[in-house]
Amino acid sequence: MTATALRTDDQWYQSANTVGELVRSSFKPVVVARPQLSAPSVVHRSKWARAAVDRLMALAPLRDNWDQRGSAAVRADVLSFAWHALAQIMPEDGLPPNIVPLGNGGIQLEWSSDSAELEVEIARPFQISALLVEAGNGGAEVETDLPTDTWDRLTEVLRDHFRS
Repeated sequence: MTATALRTDDQWYQSANTVGELVRSSFKPVVVARPQLSAPSVVHRSKWARAAVDRLMALAPLRDNWDQRGSAAVRADVLSFAWHALAQIMPEDGLPPNIVPLGNGGIQLEWSSDSAELEVEIARPFQISALLVEAGNGGAEVETDLPTDTWDRLTEVLRDHFRS
């Protein structure tokens, strides 16, 4: 019969090889600090990435009442979600978005070109809305609510209208 050594607290003890052996052992959870945003040099080398990360990081320290009008602090999970969404939908040569905080703790991503404007509001992770405003026939503006259940349409719009 073989015995295994287990450590509990600062004591070593020999244990028989039984089914309950692991149940009797103890462990302490290890907390690992994880960055909210990945380093752009590792994740993405596109021109838009550095500007986007810098702006997202600048919004991270905003706290409640950041605008002296009672607005909520920008949520860390919204910033993280926005970065991951951008990494999926942005073309490599895409224009960086304007990123502004919202009073509800969310953010808005904005793009503007001669042919269109795009606003993507992120209130919570996976709670987003997108509005595309294009110049129509005769100079009239055409507003379109874009579907956000998949990234396909947003990716297409960014490729069509917002590239450098």
